[in-house]
Amino acid sequence: MARSRVQRLLPFVMGAILALTVGAACTTPTLPLPPPASPSIVEGTEPGTFHLSSTNGAEPNALILVVNRNEAVPRDRRVSGTIADTQGSWELDVPATSGDLLDISQESGTVRSPTITITVR
Repeated sequence: MARSRVQRLLPFVMGAILALTVGAACTTPTLPLPPPASPSIVEGTEPGTFHLSSTNGAEPNALILVVNRNEAVPRDRRVSGTIADTQGSWELDVPATSGDLLDISQESGTVRSPTITITVR
């Protein structure tokens, strides 16, 4: 008799354990997305551009966003972006002049990292 009672309650107990486990997993905070590593910078092939590149410095397949703070650069050219490869490597030509400050961040899924700021030299 006791065994059949345990057998009847087992699905309810297992369901309760599963519900608690799933509930705890949903409330667990995710780790913040770190900013991308500082890229290397060289003069670009086009006048007024610089080439940024980073090897394994971002999350795989992350969206890399670069914003030039120089207000003399036209608004439609102040924002540049690319997508990192599956190893987190990326490269991008951006309109800039020596001394410009570039804010660089990455987005993965719906999470955006803090920015890093580099000076073009």
